[in-house]
Amino acid sequence: MRLTRQVVFWSTLLFGVSAVAELPSSYRTDRWEGSFRVIGLQSEDVVGENGSRADIDGDVGFGFDFAYNHDEHLALGMALEWVDTDFRSTSQSDAGNIAFDGRGDLEMTTFNLNGTYHFTDKALAPYVHAALGATYLDTNVPTGPSVPVCWWDPWWGYYCGLDTPTLNDTVFSSELGVGMRLDVNDRFFVRGGYSRQWLDVDRGAGTVELGLWRFGIGSFFY
Repeated sequence: MRLTRQVVFWSTLLFGVSAVAELPSSYRTDRWEGSFRVIGLQSEDVVGENGSRADIDGDVGFGFDFAYNHDEHLALGMALEWVDTDFRSTSQSDAGNIAFDGRGDLEMTTFNLNGTYHFTDKALAPYVHAALGATYLDTNVPTGPSVPVCWWDPWWGYYCGLDTPTLNDTVFSSELGVGMRLDVNDRFFVRGGYSRQWLDVDRGAGTVELGLWRFGIGSFFY
């Protein structure tokens, strides 16, 4: 029985190695690329101070990225992403005996510089990536009364309305992720992966950790 298992294991391994060897080489070396990506934000619970918390809903966003492939393995680039989701919050009074529940709309815009390492020089390649950047957060929670503002609009001309200040901030963000990429041909590629992103809120919540799924479709530039 043990011999049979060993035969199956080594046969499967050799088949996998030979299959990878038969894959065509990638088209990445010394080329620029860009892609459109769809983002899946996982729901997360954020715990603050003195019993306060926020439950962030999962949602879908989108983004763009551009990169330069130094060779078949290393790519350096930049990305811009947007996610708009809902959250439920629980705020505690100073005395700690009264809780206030609320709902809000969280807007997140991230710009980062990133690096990707592909483990093979084949068209099908697993990869790891890391990124550093900044994330703009707007909770749409009012921080003051609405004030009248006026401006010139290209469609409506001179227009006046009310503007409400909201709680927002720009924070440092970083992430690590893994994924798989397929160079379909010398023009197009697809990839998908999963990342953990850390937002340095530097307030009650401290560091907020988020999970992100990504699927992208892109093209090489000559």
